Amino acid sequence: MIETQKQTDAKGMPDQTRERIIMAARDVMKRKGKRGATTREIADVAGVNEATLFRHFGNKDALIIAVAKYSCPDVRLREIVEGLQGPVELDLYTVANTMTEHMESMIDMLRWSLVETDYENSVFAEETWRPQTAIRSVVGEYMAAKVEAGELHGNPDDLATIFMGMIFARVAARDKFPDSRIFTDKDYALSHIIDVFLNGVRSKK
Repeated sequence: MIETQKQTDAKGMPDQTRERIIMAARDVMKRKGKRGATTREIADVAGVNEATLFRHFGNKDALIIAVAKYSCPDVRLREIVEGLQGPVELDLYTVANTMTEHMESMIDMLRWSLVETDYENSVFAEETWRPQTAIRSVVGEYMAAKVEAGELHGNPDDLATIFMGMIFARVAARDKFPDSRIFTDKDYALSHIIDVFLNGVRSKK
């Protein structure tokens, strides 16, 4: 499973109170969404008062952004991608499996994200950073290296977006098709997605 990024204080040590608030916010947001989560409930779950929460984060929007940054797997994914040595099919399987495990661990947050798109856009309006673009940047760099090596062709960011979208669609829709092997057999599903991504589905005959 993807590890989350640890917050640190000025001395480089984990800030346990800050991290506890973030984890509490994740718990409440998974149950009630970002819009429905209140700073009072988050503080209660974290075992602190609201004043402590605001001292660490300033306001609810800043806390939501902090949760997104804490939960984003881009740093760990980059470490994995930098260690890949091919062939491309196996590389993509590693990337897809890593992304799948992370998405599945955050499925409630992902579902709320789809419901609350307008609210999220408002929260992140002043931010240049977004979790999806941070992840796409990592995957896009891998795609760019493969395009430069002549193993893939196309715009690297487009390739990354399409590939990520295929993985996201499988995770997000897994409860809608409970009898489909695409959703019940992860190894089969990821292998099939990679085959379609690399080779398409038109018959070669």
